[in-house]
Amino acid sequence: MFLRGRPITMYIPSDFHNYEDLRMELPTQKLQLDWVYGYRGRDCRSNLYVLTSGELVYFIACVVVLYHVQRRTQRHYLRHTDCVRCLAVHPDGVRVASGQMAGVDKDALVHIWDSVTLLTLQQIGLGSFERGVGSLAFSTADEGTYLCVIDESNEHMLSVWDCVRGTKQAEIKSTNESVLMVEFNPQDSSNIITAGKSHVYFWTWVGSSLTKKQGIFGKYKKPKFIQCFVFDTNGDVLTGDSEGNILTWARAAADIRTLGKGAKETYQISKQTHAHEGSIFCLCLCRDGSVLSGGGKDRRLVQWSPLLTVLREVEVSVCACVKQSSGGAAQDTLLGIHAGLPSPSMGGVGGGPVMAWRFPHFKCTNGLSAKGQNCWRSSVLTPCKGKGANEAGCR
Repeated sequence: MFLRGRPITMYIPSDFHNYEDLRMELPTQKLQLDWVYGYRGRDCRSNLYVLTSGELVYFIACVVVLYHVQRRTQRHYLRHTDCVRCLAVHPDGVRVASGQMAGVDKDALVHIWDSVTLLTLQQIGLGSFERGVGSLAFSTADEGTYLCVIDESNEHMLSVWDCVRGTKQAEIKSTNESVLMVEFNPQDSSNIITAGKSHVYFWTWVGSSLTKKQGIFGKYKKPKFIQCFVFDTNGDVLTGDSEGNILTWARAAADIRTLGKGAKETYQISKQTHAHEGSIFCLCLCRDGSVLSGGGKDRRLVQWSPLLTVLREVEVSVCACVKQSSGGAAQDTLLGIHAGLPSPSMGGVGGGPVMAWRFPHFKCTNGLSAKGQNCWRSSVLTPCKGKGANEAGCR
Protein backbone atom coordinates (compact mmCIF):
# COMPACT_ATOMS: atom_id res chain seq x y z
CA MET A 1 0.00 0.00 0.00
CA PHE A 2 1.00 3.64 -0.31
CA LEU A 3 0.81 6.28 2.42
CA ARG A 4 1.25 9.91 1.28
CA GLY A 5 2.90 8.59 -1.88
CA ARG A 6 5.40 6.39 -0.07
CA PRO A 7 5.27 2.57 -0.40
CA ILE A 8 4.56 0.82 2.89
CA THR A 9 5.23 -2.89 3.31
CA MET A 10 2.42 -4.71 5.11
CA TYR A 11 3.49 -8.02 6.59
CA ILE A 12 1.20 -11.01 7.02
CA PRO A 13 0.97 -12.12 10.66
CA SER A 14 3.20 -15.13 11.29
CA ASP A 15 0.33 -17.19 12.72
CA PHE A 16 -1.87 -16.54 9.68
CA HIS A 17 -1.52 -19.81 7.76
CA ASN A 18 -4.40 -19.85 5.29
CA TYR A 19 -3.90 -16.39 3.77
CA GLU A 20 -3.87 -17.67 0.18
CA ASP A 21 -7.23 -19.38 0.70
CA LEU A 22 -8.82 -16.17 1.97
CA ARG A 23 -7.51 -13.82 -0.72
CA MET A 24 -10.19 -12.20 -2.82
CA GLU A 25 -10.62 -9.53 -5.45
CA LEU A 26 -10.92 -5.92 -4.45
CA PRO A 27 -14.54 -4.79 -4.00
CA THR A 28 -16.10 -2.81 -6.84
CA GLN A 29 -17.67 -0.31 -4.46
CA LYS A 30 -15.91 3.03 -4.04
CA LEU A 31 -15.98 5.41 -1.09
CA GLN A 32 -17.42 8.85 -1.71
CA LEU A 33 -16.30 11.81 0.37
CA ASP A 34 -19.25 13.17 2.34
CA TRP A 35 -17.92 15.76 4.82
CA VAL A 36 -14.57 17.34 5.60
CA TYR A 37 -13.82 18.50 9.13
CA GLY A 38 -11.11 21.10 9.60
CA TYR A 39 -9.60 24.17 7.98
CA ARG A 40 -5.91 24.81 7.36
CA GLY A 41 -5.24 28.13 9.02
CA ARG A 42 -2.16 27.43 11.09
CA ASP A 43 0.65 27.72 8.56
CA CYS A 44 -0.67 29.47 5.47
CA ARG A 45 -2.32 32.69 4.32
CA SER A 46 -4.99 33.47 1.70
CA ASN A 47 -6.99 30.42 2.66
CA LEU A 48 -10.62 31.56 2.87
CA TYR A 49 -12.78 33.24 0.20
CA VAL A 50 -16.41 33.74 -0.79
CA LEU A 51 -17.66 32.77 -4.25
CA THR A 52 -20.50 34.36 -6.21
CA SER A 53 -22.55 31.27 -5.41
CA GLY A 54 -22.43 32.25 -1.73
CA GLU A 55 -20.21 29.29 -0.91
CA LEU A 56 -17.09 29.55 1.20
CA VAL A 57 -13.99 28.04 -0.36
CA TYR A 58 -11.10 26.85 1.79
CA PHE A 59 -8.83 23.83 1.98
CA ILE A 60 -7.32 21.19 4.18
CA ALA A 61 -4.96 18.38 3.15
CA CYS A 62 -5.58 17.54 -0.54
CA VAL A 63 -9.18 18.73 -0.59
CA VAL A 64 -10.61 22.13 -1.50
CA VAL A 65 -13.96 22.51 0.25
CA LEU A 66 -16.89 24.55 -1.05
CA TYR A 67 -19.27 25.07 1.85
CA HIS A 68 -22.76 26.57 1.51
CA VAL A 69 -23.56 28.27 4.79
CA GLN A 70 -27.35 28.46 4.47
CA ARG A 71 -27.82 24.93 3.11
CA ARG A 72 -25.15 23.41 5.35
CA THR A 73 -23.78 21.40 2.44
CA GLN A 74 -20.30 20.74 1.13
CA ARG A 75 -18.87 20.07 -2.30
CA HIS A 76 -15.27 19.07 -2.86
CA TYR A 77 -12.60 19.62 -5.50
CA LEU A 78 -10.53 16.44 -5.41
CA ARG A 79 -8.06 16.71 -8.27
CA HIS A 80 -5.01 17.55 -6.15
CA THR A 81 -2.51 14.78 -5.43
CA ASP A 82 -0.78 16.44 -2.47
CA CYS A 83 -1.50 19.04 0.20
CA VAL A 84 -3.00 22.33 -0.98
CA ARG A 85 -1.21 25.38 0.42
CA CYS A 86 -2.86 28.41 -1.20
CA LEU A 87 -5.95 29.68 -3.03
CA ALA A 88 -6.89 32.58 -5.27
CA VAL A 89 -10.32 33.45 -6.63
CA HIS A 90 -10.68 34.92 -10.11
CA PRO A 91 -12.34 38.36 -10.39
CA ASP A 92 -15.40 36.63 -11.89
CA GLY A 93 -15.95 34.90 -8.53
CA VAL A 94 -16.32 31.53 -10.25
CA ARG A 95 -12.88 30.32 -11.28
CA VAL A 96 -10.46 29.27 -8.57
CA ALA A 97 -6.70 28.66 -8.60
CA SER A 98 -5.27 26.29 -6.00
CA GLY A 99 -1.60 25.39 -5.55
CA GLN A 100 -0.23 22.18 -4.12
CA MET A 101 3.00 20.95 -2.59
CA ALA A 102 5.35 18.53 -4.31
CA GLY A 103 5.31 14.94 -3.09
CA VAL A 104 6.97 11.64 -3.89
CA ASP A 105 6.71 11.34 -7.68
CA LYS A 106 4.27 14.26 -7.65
CA ASP A 107 5.02 17.70 -9.06
CA ALA A 108 4.01 20.97 -7.48
CA LEU A 109 1.53 22.73 -9.74
CA VAL A 110 -1.47 25.03 -9.88
CA HIS A 111 -4.98 23.95 -10.85
CA ILE A 112 -7.38 26.50 -12.30
CA TRP A 113 -10.90 25.12 -12.05
CA ASP A 114 -14.57 26.01 -12.34
CA SER A 115 -16.27 26.20 -8.95
CA VAL A 116 -19.69 25.50 -10.48
CA THR A 117 -18.85 22.33 -12.41
CA LEU A 118 -15.68 21.40 -10.45
CA LEU A 119 -13.98 20.77 -13.79
CA THR A 120 -10.27 21.52 -14.18
CA LEU A 121 -9.76 24.25 -16.79
CA GLN A 122 -5.98 24.51 -16.75
CA GLN A 123 -2.93 23.03 -15.04
CA ILE A 124 -0.10 25.50 -14.72
CA GLY A 125 3.57 24.98 -13.99
CA LEU A 126 3.93 21.22 -14.24
CA GLY A 127 7.63 20.66 -13.53
CA SER A 128 8.31 24.38 -13.05
CA PHE A 129 7.84 24.82 -9.31
CA GLU A 130 10.23 23.52 -6.67
CA ARG A 131 8.89 21.99 -3.42
CA GLY A 132 5.49 23.58 -3.70
CA VAL A 133 3.34 26.60 -4.47
CA GLY A 134 3.26 29.09 -1.61
CA SER A 135 1.27 32.09 -2.88
CA LEU A 136 -1.12 32.88 -5.74
CA ALA A 137 -2.87 35.97 -7.10
CA PHE A 138 -5.05 36.75 -10.12
CA SER A 139 -4.70 40.10 -11.86
CA THR A 140 -7.73 42.35 -11.46
CA ALA A 141 -7.27 45.33 -13.78
CA ASP A 142 -7.43 43.11 -16.89
CA GLU A 143 -10.24 40.86 -15.60
CA GLY A 144 -8.03 38.04 -14.42
CA THR A 145 -5.94 37.41 -17.52
CA TYR A 146 -2.79 36.63 -15.54
CA LEU A 147 -1.81 34.62 -12.49
CA CYS A 148 1.18 35.35 -10.29
CA VAL A 149 2.80 32.38 -8.55
CA ILE A 150 5.53 32.14 -5.90
CA ASP A 151 7.01 28.73 -5.24
CA GLU A 152 8.66 27.29 -2.12
CA SER A 153 12.21 27.02 -3.47
CA ASN A 154 15.11 28.68 -1.64
CA GLU A 155 14.91 31.65 -4.01
CA HIS A 156 11.09 31.77 -3.91
CA MET A 157 10.77 32.12 -7.67
CA LEU A 158 8.13 34.65 -8.75
CA SER A 159 6.45 33.93 -12.09
CA VAL A 160 3.59 35.40 -14.10
CA TRP A 161 1.41 33.09 -16.23
CA ASP A 162 -1.25 33.51 -18.90
CA CYS A 163 -4.29 31.81 -17.36
CA VAL A 164 -5.89 30.76 -20.64
CA ARG A 165 -2.83 29.53 -22.52
CA GLY A 166 -1.01 28.29 -19.45
CA THR A 167 2.23 29.90 -20.66
CA LYS A 168 4.85 31.61 -18.53
CA GLN A 169 5.25 35.33 -19.24
CA ALA A 170 8.04 36.24 -16.84
CA GLU A 171 10.07 34.73 -14.00
CA ILE A 172 12.62 35.97 -11.46
CA LYS A 173 14.17 35.09 -8.10
CA SER A 174 12.34 37.07 -5.44
CA THR A 175 14.17 36.54 -2.12
CA ASN A 176 15.77 33.92 0.07
CA GLU A 177 13.46 34.92 2.92
CA SER A 178 9.96 33.53 3.46
CA VAL A 179 7.26 35.04 1.24
CA LEU A 180 3.80 35.05 2.77
CA MET A 181 1.68 36.93 0.25
CA VAL A 182 1.53 38.27 -3.31
CA GLU A 183 -1.02 40.52 -5.02
CA PHE A 184 -1.44 42.50 -8.22
CA ASN A 185 -2.30 46.16 -7.92
CA PRO A 186 -6.07 46.13 -8.62
CA GLN A 187 -5.70 49.20 -10.84
CA ASP A 188 -2.50 48.27 -12.67
CA SER A 189 -1.47 44.70 -13.51
CA SER A 190 2.11 45.78 -14.16
CA ASN A 191 2.50 46.46 -10.44
CA ILE A 192 2.91 43.44 -8.13
CA ILE A 193 3.60 43.40 -4.39
CA THR A 194 5.14 40.63 -2.30
CA ALA A 195 5.65 40.57 1.45
CA GLY A 196 7.09 38.25 4.06
CA LYS A 197 10.02 37.98 6.44
CA SER A 198 11.68 41.38 6.89
CA HIS A 199 10.54 42.71 3.52
CA VAL A 200 7.94 44.22 1.28
CA TYR A 201 8.81 44.43 -2.42
CA PHE A 202 7.15 46.53 -5.11
CA TRP A 203 7.58 44.85 -8.50
CA THR A 204 7.20 46.28 -12.00
CA TRP A 205 6.36 43.79 -14.74
CA VAL A 206 7.04 44.74 -18.38
CA GLY A 207 7.03 42.04 -21.05
CA SER A 208 9.30 39.24 -19.88
CA SER A 209 11.13 41.29 -17.25
CA LEU A 210 10.40 41.88 -13.58
CA THR A 211 12.18 44.54 -11.52
CA LYS A 212 11.74 45.23 -7.83
CA LYS A 213 12.06 48.09 -5.37
CA GLN A 214 12.42 47.32 -1.71
CA GLY A 215 10.17 49.09 0.74
CA ILE A 216 12.31 51.36 2.92
CA PHE A 217 11.22 51.64 6.56
CA GLY A 218 13.41 54.65 7.34
CA LYS A 219 12.67 56.04 10.80
CA TYR A 220 10.14 53.29 11.52
CA LYS A 221 11.17 50.06 13.22
CA LYS A 222 11.62 47.27 10.69
CA PRO A 223 9.34 44.39 11.69
CA LYS A 224 10.46 40.79 11.60
CA PHE A 225 7.52 39.84 9.40
CA ILE A 226 5.13 41.65 7.09
CA GLN A 227 2.22 39.25 7.58
CA CYS A 228 -0.37 40.73 5.21
CA PHE A 229 -1.30 43.74 3.11
CA VAL A 230 -4.24 45.25 1.26
CA PHE A 231 -4.81 48.10 -1.21
CA ASP A 232 -7.11 50.79 0.17
CA THR A 233 -9.58 52.90 -1.81
CA ASN A 234 -6.90 55.54 -2.52
CA GLY A 235 -4.54 53.03 -4.08
CA ASP A 236 -2.21 53.14 -1.08
CA VAL A 237 -0.92 49.92 0.46
CA LEU A 238 -1.64 48.98 4.07
CA THR A 239 0.66 46.36 5.59
CA GLY A 240 0.12 44.45 8.82
CA ASP A 241 3.21 43.26 10.65
CA SER A 242 4.52 41.23 13.55
CA GLU A 243 4.83 44.37 15.70
CA GLY A 244 1.06 44.88 15.60
CA ASN A 245 1.33 47.97 13.38
CA ILE A 246 -0.52 48.95 10.23
CA LEU A 247 1.84 50.88 7.96
CA THR A 248 0.40 53.08 5.21
CA TRP A 249 2.57 53.06 2.09
CA ALA A 250 1.56 56.05 -0.02
CA ARG A 251 2.56 56.64 -3.61
CA ALA A 252 5.21 59.31 -3.98
CA ALA A 253 7.01 60.82 -6.94
CA ALA A 254 10.42 59.29 -7.59
CA ASP A 255 13.53 61.27 -6.71
CA ILE A 256 14.88 62.16 -10.18
CA ARG A 257 18.17 63.40 -8.71
CA THR A 258 19.08 59.93 -7.43
CA LEU A 259 17.11 57.65 -9.76
CA GLY A 260 17.42 59.61 -13.00
CA LYS A 261 14.86 60.77 -15.52
CA GLY A 262 11.99 58.43 -16.30
CA ALA A 263 12.00 56.93 -12.80
CA LYS A 264 8.52 55.80 -11.77
CA GLU A 265 6.71 56.68 -8.59
CA THR A 266 7.57 54.77 -5.44
CA TYR A 267 5.81 53.79 -2.23
CA GLN A 268 6.90 55.37 1.03
CA ILE A 269 5.56 55.04 4.57
CA SER A 270 3.31 57.97 5.35
CA LYS A 271 1.70 56.73 8.57
CA GLN A 272 2.06 54.13 11.29
CA THR A 273 -0.95 52.95 13.30
CA HIS A 274 -0.57 50.64 16.27
CA ALA A 275 -3.49 48.27 15.87
CA HIS A 276 -2.92 45.07 17.87
CA GLU A 277 -0.88 43.50 20.62
CA GLY A 278 1.16 40.94 18.75
CA SER A 279 1.06 40.10 15.07
CA ILE A 280 -1.56 41.24 12.60
CA PHE A 281 -2.42 38.19 10.52
CA CYS A 282 -5.02 39.59 8.14
CA LEU A 283 -6.33 42.79 6.59
CA CYS A 284 -9.55 43.00 4.60
CA LEU A 285 -10.99 45.92 2.62
CA CYS A 286 -14.77 46.23 3.05
CA ARG A 287 -17.23 47.45 0.45
CA ASP A 288 -17.73 50.76 2.29
CA GLY A 289 -13.99 51.51 2.23
CA SER A 290 -13.37 50.56 5.84
CA VAL A 291 -10.67 48.05 6.74
CA LEU A 292 -10.78 45.04 9.02
CA SER A 293 -7.73 43.81 10.91
CA GLY A 294 -7.36 40.55 12.78
CA GLY A 295 -4.82 40.02 15.54
CA GLY A 296 -3.25 36.95 17.01
CA LYS A 297 -2.16 37.53 20.59
CA ASP A 298 -5.06 39.85 21.47
CA ARG A 299 -7.70 37.86 19.47
CA ARG A 300 -9.32 41.15 18.40
CA LEU A 301 -11.22 41.98 15.23
CA VAL A 302 -11.14 45.74 14.55
CA GLN A 303 -12.95 47.81 11.94
CA TRP A 304 -11.08 50.95 10.84
CA SER A 305 -12.28 53.99 8.92
CA PRO A 306 -10.49 54.91 5.67
CA LEU A 307 -8.41 57.30 7.81
CA LEU A 308 -7.54 54.43 10.17
CA THR A 309 -9.54 55.53 13.17
CA VAL A 310 -11.26 52.77 15.15
CA LEU A 311 -14.94 52.37 14.32
CA ARG A 312 -15.64 49.26 16.41
CA GLU A 313 -13.93 46.19 17.69
CA VAL A 314 -14.65 42.84 19.30
CA GLU A 315 -12.64 40.10 20.95
CA VAL A 316 -13.01 36.59 19.59
CA SER A 317 -13.72 34.89 22.90
CA VAL A 318 -11.93 31.65 22.27
CA CYS A 319 -8.30 30.72 22.67
CA ALA A 320 -7.57 31.46 19.03
CA CYS A 321 -5.78 33.65 16.55
CA VAL A 322 -7.70 35.47 13.82
CA LYS A 323 -5.80 34.17 10.79
CA GLN A 324 -7.89 35.21 7.80
CA SER A 325 -10.82 37.48 7.01
CA SER A 326 -12.95 37.76 3.91
CA GLY A 327 -16.01 39.70 2.88
CA GLY A 328 -19.12 37.55 2.90
CA ALA A 329 -22.72 37.92 1.84
CA ALA A 330 -24.52 41.12 2.75
CA GLN A 331 -22.67 42.55 5.77
CA ASP A 332 -21.16 39.28 6.95
CA THR A 333 -17.44 39.05 7.58
CA LEU A 334 -15.92 35.60 7.58
CA LEU A 335 -13.10 34.78 9.96
CA GLY A 336 -10.77 31.83 9.75
CA ILE A 337 -9.05 31.19 13.05
CA HIS A 338 -6.47 28.80 14.37
CA ALA A 339 -7.75 27.53 17.69
CA GLY A 340 -5.48 24.56 18.17
CA LEU A 341 -8.37 22.20 17.54
CA PRO A 342 -7.53 18.60 16.72
CA SER A 343 -8.49 17.86 13.17
CA PRO A 344 -9.66 14.34 12.25
CA SER A 345 -9.28 15.12 8.58
CA MET A 346 -6.60 13.87 6.20
CA GLY A 347 -3.12 15.24 6.62
CA GLY A 348 -3.27 15.68 10.38
CA VAL A 349 -3.00 19.47 10.22
CA GLY A 350 -4.73 21.14 13.13
CA GLY A 351 -7.57 23.32 11.95
CA GLY A 352 -9.84 25.94 13.42
CA PRO A 353 -13.35 27.20 12.96
CA VAL A 354 -14.61 29.58 10.31
CA MET A 355 -17.02 32.08 11.81
CA ALA A 356 -19.34 34.72 10.38
CA TRP A 357 -19.73 38.11 12.08
CA ARG A 358 -22.26 40.74 11.04
CA PHE A 359 -22.00 44.50 11.08
CA PRO A 360 -22.86 47.02 12.37
CA HIS A 361 -22.73 45.46 15.84
CA PHE A 362 -20.22 42.64 15.31
CA LYS A 363 -22.89 40.10 16.18
CA CYS A 364 -21.78 36.55 15.63
CA THR A 365 -24.31 35.10 13.18
CA ASN A 366 -22.67 31.74 12.58
CA GLY A 367 -19.95 30.40 14.80
CA LEU A 368 -19.19 31.51 18.31
CA SER A 369 -21.61 33.98 19.82
CA ALA A 370 -20.45 37.42 20.91
CA LYS A 371 -20.29 36.12 24.50
CA GLY A 372 -18.11 33.24 23.45
CA GLN A 373 -20.80 30.54 23.61
CA ASN A 374 -19.93 27.60 21.47
CA CYS A 375 -23.01 27.33 19.27
CA TRP A 376 -21.76 26.60 15.75
CA ARG A 377 -18.42 26.54 14.08
CA SER A 378 -19.68 26.94 10.59
CA SER A 379 -17.27 25.09 8.39
CA VAL A 380 -15.30 22.71 10.50
CA LEU A 381 -17.80 21.31 12.96
CA THR A 382 -21.38 20.23 12.48
CA PRO A 383 -24.16 22.50 13.75
CA CYS A 384 -25.08 21.87 17.36
CA LYS A 385 -27.90 22.77 19.67
CA GLY A 386 -27.33 24.38 23.01
CA LYS A 387 -27.08 27.53 25.03
CA GLY A 388 -26.43 30.58 22.90
CA ALA A 389 -27.65 29.05 19.64
CA ASN A 390 -30.51 31.49 19.15
CA GLU A 391 -28.43 34.47 20.19
CA ALA A 392 -25.84 33.68 17.56
CA GLY A 393 -28.41 33.25 14.82
CA CYS A 394 -27.93 29.51 14.34
CA ARG A 395 -30.87 27.47 13.18
